[in-house]
Amino acid sequence: MKEKINKENKMRFREKALILLVAVVISLAAFSLISAPAVDMVKVGKQAGYEIITNWLAQVDVPSHHPVTRSV
Repeated sequence: MKEKINKENKMRFREKALILLVAVVISLAAFSLISAPAVDMVKVGKQAGYEIITNWLAQVDVPSHHPVTRSV
C-alpha cells in the first residue's frame, strides 16, 4: 500500500515538473514576441528625440559675438 502511494506522489511530481517546464517555455516565447516590437519602438523614439533636439538647436538664435561650436 505504501509503495502505491509513493508511486502516485512521484507521478504527481513529474506532472508538476512537466507543467512548470511548459509554462516556462511558453513564458519565454511570449516575452520574446512582446519585447521585439518594444525594442523597435525604443529605437524609433530615440531617433525622434535626436531629430527634435536637432531641430530645436537649429532654431536657437546664437548672438553674433558668441562663436558657434557644435560637435557632430
